[in-house]
Amino acid sequence: MSDEKKRILIIEDSDIFADVLMEVLSSSNYILERAINGFEGIKSVYRFMPHLIITDVEMPLFKGYQVTRFLKSRKNTKNIPVIMFTTLSEAKDKFWGTHAGADEYIEKSPDNFEPLINTISKILSTAHNIDFTAIERESKKINDNAIIETVNSMLDNKLFQTTVIGMLTELSGKATSLETVVKGIIDLLHTICESEIVSMFICGAKGTLHVYTANFSSFSAEIADDFSGICVFDFNNLFPDFKVETKNMKTFFPAGAKEKKITSYITIPLSIGGEKFASVHIANSINEYFSPGILENITVFLGAAAPIISNALSMRELSELQKNTRSAFARYVPADVMDEIIDKSSKMVNQSESRNVTVLFTDIRNFAKISENSLAQDLVDFLNNYFSQIGDKIISEGGHIDKFIGDAVMAVFGAVNVLENPMASAVRAALKMLDTLKNIDTSKIALKQGSLEIGIGINCGQCILGNIGFRNKMDYTVIGDTVNLASRLEGTAKIYRHPLIVSEYIYNETKDQFLFRKIDNVRVIGKEEPVGIYAVYSGFEETPGMSIIPALLVNRECLDNYNKGLQLFYMREWKPALEYFSNALEADKNDYLSQLYIKRTIDFSNTPPPENWDGVVTLSEK
Repeated sequence: MSDEKKRILIIEDSDIFADVLMEVLSSSNYILERAINGFEGIKSVYRFMPHLIITDVEMPLFKGYQVTRFLKSRKNTKNIPVIMFTTLSEAKDKFWGTHAGADEYIEKSPDNFEPLINTISKILSTAHNIDFTAIERESKKINDNAIIETVNSMLDNKLFQTTVIGMLTELSGKATSLETVVKGIIDLLHTICESEIVSMFICGAKGTLHVYTANFSSFSAEIADDFSGICVFDFNNLFPDFKVETKNMKTFFPAGAKEKKITSYITIPLSIGGEKFASVHIANSINEYFSPGILENITVFLGAAAPIISNALSMRELSELQKNTRSAFARYVPADVMDEIIDKSSKMVNQSESRNVTVLFTDIRNFAKISENSLAQDLVDFLNNYFSQIGDKIISEGGHIDKFIGDAVMAVFGAVNVLENPMASAVRAALKMLDTLKNIDTSKIALKQGSLEIGIGINCGQCILGNIGFRNKMDYTVIGDTVNLASRLEGTAKIYRHPLIVSEYIYNETKDQFLFRKIDNVRVIGKEEPVGIYAVYSGFEETPGMSIIPALLVNRECLDNYNKGLQLFYMREWKPALEYFSNALEADKNDYLSQLYIKRTIDFSNTPPPENWDGVVTLSEK
């Protein structure tokens, strides 16, 4: 290996964290350089010629995924190792990081500085065939426009859809402010397609037109006015019957002094339920910038953003209606009485209470692979259909959907309305959700396993219910250990290869109403106290019951032998336990839990557990 000092490029938008990271690495005799965002990071690669790159994920202009995929897709830069060092720690984030080509993915925290240093040393100690001469030659052909065009074209069928879902999910929490939502969406547009100037026209109630503009590239007032005129002309063509009575206008970035001309322009209408309600106008100074690939990305993004904008508009108009109502009643209700009513209402916004509720989490199995191999618009259409059908099942049992998290759903039973047995309602809803999967059209998406599969976890207990957040962002939701355990149980559904798993607390309250099977006593991540977990079945293979869900049928003989084996297992009677588990597997050769306990029993018979063994398994996966 060469004695040349190794160069490390740090791509990090946080000044504080970049300074800390460079201080930590300064004692290791590396040559360090920092880029403040993904776009500058790509350009720095061709100038600084790093031996290794450390990049954050969430950054302005280009995210770490995009930077990594760009570099790993090019012949001359693909051998530069990339470490993603980020606060995003969910499994799907790690998947996309490694899928983009990252060599390592380390969660950003002070505790992980030492693992980071060790990883850097390990990577740099291995010889890498990086042709810096070729990178230098390529740098002469690389310019800003080429980088933007290449990065955007690479998002079409790979990272774009997942990135969009994540960004819009975060933004949807701010839907109480139309201005905040529109600014966020316009900023995201600028991120994904380098839009230099954008206008959004939104048709409100009673002829109110909301107009928002962002002049990112500081076009001169004259050019900005010309752009505005074109936007108005196109808006009038799209909405010939809309009569503008009042106009609310907001410019996020004012005109500047740049005289460069606009040479590319597009108009895209936004619709809800097939009805247009807004238009987005985007322009760029690059000739023929809006290629088919970039245009597809923009269209998919705006299609997913339209419901968020529409919801924010509805919230604004509702707020204005409340203000008008107050003014109308002010003539009949004394001001001090009105103030008292408003004061009480305001205090209620921040009130919370402890309540016993049931929480259900579900997500789609292998969704990352489905996203990777499916067209963006097909994926959006599928998700809308999927959410609609499983949402109906949740509502039919008295539950309400608390939030969508990418492809996951969190539902709560017994929080908003009184249910006779919210635990049983949640289990019934889960059975209905699994039963309805066969009715969901999956013809346009790529399913790895051939059929749509989901995992469901259910738990119950005390939660804090109320408006959670701060004055600019409030969610009426539930929080607490009960919610966290429900989320973890959904993850165990994948580990134990069963689609519906509930806690012992659900089992205790509903054991006379459903068919259960004890799986394990586990200690999940983030929870010290162990909990028993149970699989739920819809019936026996011989007598399926009210609905035939193949994944939820169990062989009666298998279950009988398994239950006897499990009792002996916890009594440390390894030999008879093994015999019963073997009988269970003989009754159903595909029974995964019998296979699991046969292995455990053999292991313990060879190497018995300590005397204080409590039968609890500590899970390392979420």
